[in-house]
Amino acid sequence: MKKLLVVLAAIILTPSNLMAQDSEPVRLVIQQNGQALVTEQRTLTLPKGPGQIVLPNLPASLEAQTLQVHSKTSPKSLEIQDFALDAELLSPSTLLRRHVGKQVTLILPDGKTRDGRIQKEATVLSTDETPLFLMDGRVYSGPVESISYPELPENLGPKPRLTLNLVNSGPARQALELCYLAQEIGWSMDYVLTMNKAGSSALLSGWATLSNRSGRDFKNARVELLAGEPRTERAMPIRAFAAKAALMADSANMQSEELFEYHLYRLPKPISLSDQQSRQTQLFESATIPVTRKLLGRASALPSGREADPTKENLDVLLSFRNTAALGLGAPMPKGTLRAFQVDGESRHFLGAAPLDRTAVGSLAELRLGQAFDLSVERVVTDYEKTGKNSYRAAWELRITNAKKQSQQIVLQEQIPGKWKVESASGKWNKVSANVLEFVVDVPPSPEGKPLVLTYSFNTEL
Repeated sequence: MKKLLVVLAAIILTPSNLMAQDSEPVRLVIQQNGQALVTEQRTLTLPKGPGQIVLPNLPASLEAQTLQVHSKTSPKSLEIQDFALDAELLSPSTLLRRHVGKQVTLILPDGKTRDGRIQKEATVLSTDETPLFLMDGRVYSGPVESISYPELPENLGPKPRLTLNLVNSGPARQALELCYLAQEIGWSMDYVLTMNKAGSSALLSGWATLSNRSGRDFKNARVELLAGEPRTERAMPIRAFAAKAALMADSANMQSEELFEYHLYRLPKPISLSDQQSRQTQLFESATIPVTRKLLGRASALPSGREADPTKENLDVLLSFRNTAALGLGAPMPKGTLRAFQVDGESRHFLGAAPLDRTAVGSLAELRLGQAFDLSVERVVTDYEKTGKNSYRAAWELRITNAKKQSQQIVLQEQIPGKWKVESASGKWNKVSANVLEFVVDVPPSPEGKPLVLTYSFNTEL
């Protein structure tokens, strides 16, 4: 079927029981999991005694089971008996489904001329897969140019509507506070780390990106960003969207405060966050911090018994810094993505990106940016035997090459299972954990590719 064109002669979207209302500023507490707590206040004219009011302009992703409503003006005089949420939204498919068994007008090709059209009265029989119509006493499932509907079904609109059944013994004019959870409103964190040419220090800045795909605009909202991992039992949202827009917000340094076992960041100014929009704001002022680079290799030390040829081990490039006030930071850092750059004169180069876990004050942040190009390790099994039912002996030769012009320090962590003991080693080693043997090696430049050779042997009982 061709794309349906919905033709509505007249649509009255304002129901007769909708009272005049004034919207107040909205408060958003946004989580990183795409969920937000929305608190808004609406001033309405309420009926005396039993009655009902309709609240429009709610997010399409509202979780109805989380909704709370109470009067700010006269809490004891207003009783909310129940509420109904009309969550089905106006669309061509829902409009057609609501007219099953009812008559509509079809605009069809006349079959005689290229641009000719005819109108036919028809009854909607089914909307599963290809719609079926009863027309001129026969079932029709052919092409339809458009459908004209005689009316808009009750309680069907472009956004969800909330109907409150209440008993009011207080003043007619009251301020109602609505509090609810909505999906498709979230925030993410991005860090930019720009290192100097020597790689000894870097400028770090943090930006928060707010996104709204809830189906509702929020104007001049007071926004707080919640960093942490609150557990949630998520219901399916009424509707979800995929489009994006980008807009830069006013940047300002924001201080965090503790909330339960989480951290809360208050944006200093109200912001407007339209539906289908993303907005970026600076969460931390830029700080110059010392950074440390480490080349790390990790490998299993217990051979499989099938190693016939030498194997190559790549070295990870790790960048680390400590989150302390003395070093220029000293604020809780939410989880996010860090992208590292290096400045060389007027040039800027991208070094890599890595996820940054939430980093408390005083903690060490360590990120894997990529793999070293000029250093490599060739691993050769020189001895391997089973010495008992659950015991083994193995020996390794590690051939390390350095194509740089300067010596480089690398860290090799050999992972050994069971209860192990080193028999011999050509370099100094440390037992950094129950299953890790570590070598810290200064590797000089390798003339003509001649490697530095490190050997060790061990026995272990599993």
